[in-house]
Amino acid sequence: MINKWIEFTVEADSIEAFKASLATVETASKAEEGCIHYAAFQNTDEETVFTVLECWASKEAFEAHRVATHIAKFKKDCGSVIVNKKALSLNPIQ
Repeated sequence: MINKWIEFTVEADSIEAFKASLATVETASKAEEGCIHYAAFQNTDEETVFTVLECWASKEAFEAHRVATHIAKFKKDCGSVIVNKKALSLNPIQ
């Protein structure tokens, strides 16, 4: 199983457009084969910060997600407004 935590900080004037694009990615990702969990959040204390928590059944499912059409579109549409990105791989403790 592949678990990821991804944090994006975006330009303040791009919050609404980024939120809409990320919502589209969330919906499309949930429909992908091998997606166990995919949820996007906006930080309540810092509105320019967004977090995605995702869980994939296998490395193959995660790799397919990374090259999916909706991910390519998200990168093209939003790549220039992301000022910082942090990604962590997570292992369950139990």
